[in-house]
Amino acid sequence: MKLLSIINIILLISVRINATAYEALNSWYHPHSLAMVGSGSSLNIAESDRLNPSLMFSNEQRLTLSRVQYPADISSQMVQIVLPHNYGTLGGTIRNVSYGIFEGFDENGNPTANYAAGDSWVTISVAKRLFEGKVHWGFSTGFLFSNLGEYSSTILTGTTGVSLNLPKYNMHTGLAIRNLAVSIKDYSSAEIHFPVILNLSLAKGLAYLPLKMALDIDYGLYNRLMTFHLGGVFVLPYNMKIRLGTSSRRIDQLSQINLIRDFFTDTGLGITITNDQYIIDIGSYIYGTGGSVIAIGLGLRL
Repeated sequence: MKLLSIINIILLISVRINATAYEALNSWYHPHSLAMVGSGSSLNIAESDRLNPSLMFSNEQRLTLSRVQYPADISSQMVQIVLPHNYGTLGGTIRNVSYGIFEGFDENGNPTANYAAGDSWVTISVAKRLFEGKVHWGFSTGFLFSNLGEYSSTILTGTTGVSLNLPKYNMHTGLAIRNLAVSIKDYSSAEIHFPVILNLSLAKGLAYLPLKMALDIDYGLYNRLMTFHLGGVFVLPYNMKIRLGTSSRRIDQLSQINLIRDFFTDTGLGITITNDQYIIDIGSYIYGTGGSVIAIGLGLRL
């Protein structure tokens, strides 16, 4: 059997494991979340509907398209529309993760039909301001369709969040519960644990710098793991913003071999350029093995 075929089988097993755990619920779909490495849940960003829906509140109609390119031909895409109304802000989002096409083999190692693996996630979201804008509340719900060759599964998803606006301190804080899910159709009869996350977030603008810092704490209710995310947004002249971030996962990614690689591991960097109608985002992320992830996004004010 050729080496490439062996690699494809290994990747297929990895995809099967990830798909069973529904890792698509925590994947990155836009340069904002990629460049900030999962921080920024208390900021109004393109993936607020997934991170903390209360921060999705907006006074402008906006259409967003994005693509994230992972290694090994894995990619994710997102299409989102945000529509403000008198009762709040309504959002609709379609997300997709493509794990690629893999060569199929039977138990004897003979070639069979190729496998395609992917996840599609369709959600609607609502965000509303309360108490003259001091409190924001929001929720998001939808269906995640996961496919692996002839196998498929469907789950009903939900995320809800609340945030508090503290203008006196130039601060925003939020609390969200992500990835609440009910299985509708399973791959198999095996027990499945959904990656439900409790998120506490804080964003604060600094007094003497054009910088807003963002801190997120994620706690997995099933695996009992806690992850810290730290990021920032620099506001620059000429309608530009620089985003950057890292997380406590960098400790697990350190190689102890290459000092430069260890310095940049688990680091995100992105740039946002806007004008009256368009929003252009580019983001990147570097992880410990020396690989990188690239993302691009385009926003259109309607």
